[in-house]
Amino acid sequence: MAAWTIGLLVFIMMMVMVFMGIPVFVSMLTSTFVGFVVLYGGDVRMLITQFTNAPFSLGANYNYAVLPMFMLVGSLAGVTGVAEGAFSSMRAWFGRARGSLLYAVIGANAVFGACSGSSIAGNIVFGKLAMPELEKAGYNRKYAMGCITAAGALSTLIPPSMGIIMFCLIAPGSLSVGSALAGGIIPGIITALALCLTVRIIGAVKPGSIPPGGGEKTPSSEKIKSLRLLIPILALFTLIIGGTFAGWFTATVGGAVGAVAVCIYAFVKKIPMKTICHSLWESAVMEAGIFPIIVGGQLFGRFIADTQLADYLSMAIARVNAPPFVIFMLVIALYIFCGCVMDIISIIIITTPVVFPILTGLGYSPYALIIALCFMSEIAGLTPPIGMNVFATANALRVNASEIFKGVLPYFVCELLVVVLIGLFPQIVTFLPKLMGAPGL
Repeated sequence: MAAWTIGLLVFIMMMVMVFMGIPVFVSMLTSTFVGFVVLYGGDVRMLITQFTNAPFSLGANYNYAVLPMFMLVGSLAGVTGVAEGAFSSMRAWFGRARGSLLYAVIGANAVFGACSGSSIAGNIVFGKLAMPELEKAGYNRKYAMGCITAAGALSTLIPPSMGIIMFCLIAPGSLSVGSALAGGIIPGIITALALCLTVRIIGAVKPGSIPPGGGEKTPSSEKIKSLRLLIPILALFTLIIGGTFAGWFTATVGGAVGAVAVCIYAFVKKIPMKTICHSLWESAVMEAGIFPIIVGGQLFGRFIADTQLADYLSMAIARVNAPPFVIFMLVIALYIFCGCVMDIISIIIITTPVVFPILTGLGYSPYALIIALCFMSEIAGLTPPIGMNVFATANALRVNASEIFKGVLPYFVCELLVVVLIGLFPQIVTFLPKLMGAPGL
């Protein structure tokens, strides 16, 4: 049996196990073990080497320290009032416009993403913070909850994004985390504007779903004063991203610097030590849940590389002579399918060893792919039956997830169109990093 055939069969086996409900890291490790046994004829020494060296080398890899650091930044940002300040400031600026509260949710999510890096954090925080105000103002429940859920995906585009960092660590080749993070800024702004436009369209197509504007006008002086609420977020963003591009420290160290800074801010805000310790514990638990998946993903990636499955598929696609954009759209369809049962980290780790070499081989910029595929992995979490972001919002608001699935559809289509736009015009991603002189471009 050809090596690529073994790789394809093992990949299918792993996907079947995942869809059967077996934990992702167990599915990957089991499939990888079976694959190596078949590929190398049961060479026990090789198996022991692979399954002992990989966990040790990953555990000792300094670059992976960035993950728990940014998790801590996001966790502490949620308890220090940063999100509430962002929402209040955005609300003051959007004021009397029709749909202003939903615009404030979208804008606050974009700003909050500059320190949280996690969409689920935004879903939970703004679900609890904004939903009572939205219901009081007369917004349609399902579209309001759908907006809150979809706007959380902005955290995947606005740096520092956990998904982008993870992709850079997992993807084949040497990729600059700083360049990738900068590449998400313009797509993030475009997505925020597109979501605001979607709110307007819903208001026009579904009369009564978005209440008319009006009310008291916020004085310009109050708007200016509200900007002070954004100072902690902007300072943290400037420290992490600015320090990285200025060459003061790497992205990995930037995570630690950001964690220290937000800890100091928590002390200044007199956050109880018990709450700070809980955030530390929460970050450690999140890392403990992700790291086995990373180990399984790295082993699976080595197996795929040994079978040369990605190379074979690339050559097969070249023989078919399908346009690169068609292949890109097929990958997007695969991500939507995966999003039915998997979270963003699992999707990235499972699919990257196969699809990334194929698309880069077709001429796509690796940085444009990182942004497009990370964002697609995120918005795939809006799809039934197991949309992680939808269930996070539903749990926070104590509502039925089916109600949110109905309301999130127009926002999902909006964000999907942004991904398609990136596939058609990769310059949307690469323009700003090139302008900043980022490495790797």
